[in-house]
Amino acid sequence: MKKGSNLIKSTFIIMIVSLISRALGLIRDMLIGKSFGAGMYTDAYNIAVSVPETIFTLIGLAISTAFLPTLSKIKAKKGKNEMYNFANNVINILFIVSLLLFVVTSIFSTEIVYLFKPSEKTALIAIGLLRITLLNILFLSINACFTTLLQVNEDFVIPSILGLFFNLPMIIYLLLFKNYDIMGLTIANVIGNFFRVAMQVPSLIKHGYRYKFVINLKDERLKAIIILIMPVIIGAGANSLNMVVDKYIALKFSDGSVSALDYAQKLIVFVNTIITTSVTSIVYPLMANMRSNGDKIGFLNMLKKSILYLALLLIPITIGVIIFNKEIVKIVYERGAFDGNAVQITSFALLGYGFGIFFTGIRDILNSTLFSMGKTKVTTANGIIGVVINVTFSIILSRYIGIMGIALASVIAMIVTAVLLFISVVKIEKGFKIKDILKKIGLITINSLIMGFVIIIMVSYLKEKINSLILLLLGTIVGIIIYFILCSILKIEEVVEIKSLILKKIKR
Repeated sequence: MKKGSNLIKSTFIIMIVSLISRALGLIRDMLIGKSFGAGMYTDAYNIAVSVPETIFTLIGLAISTAFLPTLSKIKAKKGKNEMYNFANNVINILFIVSLLLFVVTSIFSTEIVYLFKPSEKTALIAIGLLRITLLNILFLSINACFTTLLQVNEDFVIPSILGLFFNLPMIIYLLLFKNYDIMGLTIANVIGNFFRVAMQVPSLIKHGYRYKFVINLKDERLKAIIILIMPVIIGAGANSLNMVVDKYIALKFSDGSVSALDYAQKLIVFVNTIITTSVTSIVYPLMANMRSNGDKIGFLNMLKKSILYLALLLIPITIGVIIFNKEIVKIVYERGAFDGNAVQITSFALLGYGFGIFFTGIRDILNSTLFSMGKTKVTTANGIIGVVINVTFSIILSRYIGIMGIALASVIAMIVTAVLLFISVVKIEKGFKIKDILKKIGLITINSLIMGFVIIIMVSYLKEKINSLILLLLGTIVGIIIYFILCSILKIEEVVEIKSLILKKIKR
């Protein structure tokens, strides 16, 4: 109970902070949608921004994934000073690698853009923007290392508010500059990524970190990380290929289709950042530290609680997004240049992606679990299988149901990947009992479906009488009440824990 309560408290704090940060991200996207709509300029912007993010996924994510469990082991065995010395070695090497990637991709920026096969006008804009956004390779990689250092010190608040510093330059630019254009927005994006790095420095210093320029390629621990990250690079590259394939196929449809996918993905990311990322950002370093300290029982209990809390929150949200997909898009984006057509295609994409919300959360938590074990080859193999499924179904389904087919293909791949990861964890950890988890997920799903059925009946009576915002708010309130009443009646342990924690806070 105590570990569960501590996880609830920590997660709740991070969720609130993340909510504020992601709300700013939504405001940013709303302003971009209002200012530029869904067309040639936003397609070019999304291509330019996605390239350094894809490269970062290949390098920065791979480093931080193998970095955290290694840092945790060094901290447990040799202390903080040795951990920071090793961290500086990795940071310096990573910066040099990122600099080389920046130079190479700058030289071949034209060829990179044409890999997406955009229209000629979109390509010309995207090439100019890409030469600016490639600076993000440097910032994103260092940001991953700094965030990992804070997490291994169990400092979770600062990493959770970095989105605030990233979004502010773009929001300020779009609000204060009357003669804004897509180039200015791109520059603001790069400034935001720089702020993400800079804002972590004071907290790192507080934890005793001091930067030193040291490069030691002979460090045996560095070699161990390289062995760990090679499968992660392959897996991350495979996952990034999903994004490229989705955008490539979307370009075959009308202008704005790439942007519609991107706008829909951002809404899904909004949900997953607030909930899934809040859980995984706490659970991953805690599980790594537990394994380093030999606490296997605590490790398995933490994993079980994480899965159930995600199910408790994400399954009903999945039902809500499926029911209210069009209302959500209208409320968030429909203004200015974002017209009825943009709403329609973005709603189709959101409906498709909505089915995968829960499975995205499970995939992320199980990936974090396997990363903390050092089982990177397992995650890579499952990731590659997911990519093959996604590419295959994207090509097939897009022919029949258009942009929604692209989104549904990602969901199918997500479901298969999540199931395979779950099977892998059960095989590795023989003491991990899944019967109770599956039973509770089944009950949560039934409760969510009953909730959804009641909401659909309510919506059918009120849809023509009230506007989208009031309908969504009313549906959310009614859904929450019905859902938690059902969960309380069935005495799902995790709901009881949350209720007890809230009641204690109220009494205080």
